Amino acid sequence: MLDKDLAELYGVETRVLNQAVKRNLKRFPSDFMFQLTREENKSLRSQIVTLKHGRGHHRKYLPYAFTEQGVAMLSSVLNSERAIQVNIAIMRVFVNIRKLVSTNKGILNRLSRLENRVQSHDKKIKTIFEVIYKQSDAKLLSPKTPFSNKKTVRDIISSYEKYIYWVDKYFSKVGLDLLSESLNTKRVKNIRILMLSEKANEKFLSLYSDFKKEFEGYGVKCELKVITDKKLGANIHDRWIISRKLCYNVPSTDTVARGQYSEVKKTMNFPPFNVWWRKSNKS
Repeated sequence: MLDKDLAELYGVETRVLNQAVKRNLKRFPSDFMFQLTREENKSLRSQIVTLKHGRGHHRKYLPYAFTEQGVAMLSSVLNSERAIQVNIAIMRVFVNIRKLVSTNKGILNRLSRLENRVQSHDKKIKTIFEVIYKQSDAKLLSPKTPFSNKKTVRDIISSYEKYIYWVDKYFSKVGLDLLSESLNTKRVKNIRILMLSEKANEKFLSLYSDFKKEFEGYGVKCELKVITDKKLGANIHDRWIISRKLCYNVPSTDTVARGQYSEVKKTMNFPPFNVWWRKSNKS
């Protein structure tokens, strides 16, 4: 849900909601909240045919979107009456879950440890989300560390073997640069890039052609496919860099370049890349 719609639901101004988020950024990793790119914002507005005239025209910044976890986390950082009620409801759900899993000793012990670690209502909410949803090997990208941001992605690329499959609907030249700077051509022999067809414009395809020619000279097969199926494009929300044994959930290449707040996370949940690849077209 967008920040403007959530602000209305929680009974606060959009400005107040975003200020509260900025004061508590550590509570909103990239799987809780992200800022739309210009392309995503334009695409969203073009799809909402019932959009009221003037809505969003005077915003000085791109809107933020919140996932289910982010919507819940907002209830712990806002002070409106409605937000407080939502926060209380979350705590009641947590208590009910505890009752349901009381027969599972392992989960019960984990919940007991959570209870011992917290001192107040807000801290309990924070700890629940951090322990249950936080994934290992997560690294925060920040505007304050532009060189470290790119190094984080380059380190991932250089650690991969056999192949690299990169899913990013808004893949850009930045991705080609990161690959060229970090790819170990002795270990990686296949690169596949999956992106939206509208982003594969003439300028980008020319750059990709040069990239492909150079790296195929090193024995690396390079392939590019574009997503033309609207349903498939709508179902792919995250970005991944995938290899044989490793998979990282990453922000878009443009987000890395801009240095927006985001996270890079190692995950065991490999996306169905081969299915998406078969459903897409060669550019």
